[in-house]
Amino acid sequence: MADTTSLAKSAATGKSNRTGASSKSGGLKKMQLTEHARNARLGRELLGHSVFLAVFCIVTIVPVDDPNIENLTYSMRSLFLQEDNLLFNSNSSFVGPRFVDVMSVSDYWKWVKGPMLHAVYMTDWYRGDPWTVGDQGVIAGHNVIVGTVNLRQKRVRRASCVIPQKFAGAQQLDDCIADFHPTVEDKEAYGPFYTEPEWATAFVFTESWPPFFGEIRAYSSGGYGIELPAASCVDGSKQKMPCITKAAEMLYDMEMTGWVDHRTRAIMTELTVYNPPLNRFALIQAVLEMPASGAVSPYVNVRTAKLIRYATTGDFAILGLEIALLLLVLFDIMEKVLFYRQFAQRLRDNAWDLYDILLHTGYVLYLIFRVVAISKFEGLQFDPTVRTYYNFADAVYWHDIGEGCAAVIAWFIWFRLMKFLNEFSWARLILQSLRKAAGPLVGLFLVGFFLLMAFAHVGLLAFGTHIHDLRTFGAALSSAFRFLFAGMRYEEFRSAGEVLGPIYYICFKVWMVLIMVRFAVAVLLDAYREVMDENRNRWPLSFPPLEALAKDVAMYWEERRLRQRKGSSEMRPFGGSVAASGVAHTLSGVSASVHTQDTKGLEQQMAQLDAREMYEVLQNRVADLQHHMDQRISNVEKIFVTTVAPLVETLDILVRQQTENAALLAVRNANK
Repeated sequence: MADTTSLAKSAATGKSNRTGASSKSGGLKKMQLTEHARNARLGRELLGHSVFLAVFCIVTIVPVDDPNIENLTYSMRSLFLQEDNLLFNSNSSFVGPRFVDVMSVSDYWKWVKGPMLHAVYMTDWYRGDPWTVGDQGVIAGHNVIVGTVNLRQKRVRRASCVIPQKFAGAQQLDDCIADFHPTVEDKEAYGPFYTEPEWATAFVFTESWPPFFGEIRAYSSGGYGIELPAASCVDGSKQKMPCITKAAEMLYDMEMTGWVDHRTRAIMTELTVYNPPLNRFALIQAVLEMPASGAVSPYVNVRTAKLIRYATTGDFAILGLEIALLLLVLFDIMEKVLFYRQFAQRLRDNAWDLYDILLHTGYVLYLIFRVVAISKFEGLQFDPTVRTYYNFADAVYWHDIGEGCAAVIAWFIWFRLMKFLNEFSWARLILQSLRKAAGPLVGLFLVGFFLLMAFAHVGLLAFGTHIHDLRTFGAALSSAFRFLFAGMRYEEFRSAGEVLGPIYYICFKVWMVLIMVRFAVAVLLDAYREVMDENRNRWPLSFPPLEALAKDVAMYWEERRLRQRKGSSEMRPFGGSVAASGVAHTLSGVSASVHTQDTKGLEQQMAQLDAREMYEVLQNRVADLQHHMDQRISNVEKIFVTTVAPLVETLDILVRQQTENAALLAVRNANK
């Protein structure tokens, strides 16, 4: 009867404990975070982050880890824009300058009718055999022209700037044409106003042309443009003819009728090719800017993009890993939600969790950019059999935005390892040095930044019209930062200013290189020296997160093994080493109540074992206890060696000295 009563009381007590625990886990009272629970959480995060980092590296590195991708960009740039045309064909009709060497409008027409036209409409193989008409449209044997080749320009209106009153009567200034700006852009038709030739539409403004950018400025959408004929061309009698002949005739007529004049501010030649072996599109843009200064500025832009992302088995394997990354992000978010619901912690007090939220937000943005790039490409309704203009520039732009976002995320992911290295004893010294030097470095960087602003401002005013690196304030600021390391030529400043040039050069070298850079090095060295002095002779190898995780895993599997043997006791969840009351009382981080329940459960399990199993369990427990005692004894020995032993040795020396002094005194008295 007494046994029955005691069992009933224990059952009631257990029920009340479970009810209290459930109410607290429900949010009425949160538990306190112990050191063991904190380290165990860091260990689990380290495991998850390692998996995420490995998968992310596979997803982002494997698709682009091919030198042929860079070779595609280089070959297209060389073929169309930078190589000597004599490398293409020794025919004199294709003689013309390289695009990067274009210095005038006449040079541009020579290039577009010579090297560019022959590169687009190749007429012979490398061994000299002529191509058939059906072979045209393929560049360098593998790259297929998709869409059409187009030329378009941006123009400004007449009287778009104000002539000063002093020059109002000058006959040479009957009109003032400003630099390009959307507010002064010309959208009226001009030219000979022909309607029959195919190139007549080049003199009419079309809103559908996409925007583009050059070296000097960006240009809005719309413009005056024309598409060159595709691979299959016919003449007036519907007979097949080489497209290069038809395109050359169109370009000649446009040149003769004045398609480019003094109001033209930019000409852009664009085409897109597709490389099947690499599954890559290459967008090639040659922009010739003609600002109001009178010079011309050629700008080359070649970008490659993988717009058809999932075509092979390997691509679909990458898709599976991308889904796995998204699931890992969701799991990490769920873990943080459960953690802050269970423990008495605030999110704003944990900087690394805020960092994780920023990282997850960046990854979601990366996925959004990827989806936008795919939707832009699918929205083109691209058909390789239909040779018409496709706006690949928009899809390539969003593809580049996504790849840039992935690059930023990669840096954040690798930097997140500092969260775990801070718990590693040997790496903690370096991070502590950086934290100790953070305040002085922030002040030093502010001083250095304002000095760079001052030097950029002075450089723009004094040398902006002579030195290309100081032509604008933004360029001057970036160049001033670059001058800290290299690229500052004394002769260039000396020729730009007889007096100010050398003064500017010397002042920059003294203030920024000799003083500020050495100040930064001195601050870091001083902080490192302080940290090393504080941690002298304290170099134990320890990593608490991994140790706590290993301890929880071992406990979990031990309890699971015992539970599988008998199945009578209730197993605590993985990592559950915090008391329901939220206060830990034992050395292992387990609360007294949970420790008592675990002890009673183990006693019941051992009572059901046979003699041999009980002996094995007791032997393991005794070994663990012996190891624990050895650690404690080792710690006591260390304390004795470092504190007590020196005191005993000092006392021994003092006693010896006193004894010797007393003996000498006794001898002296005896002699007297």
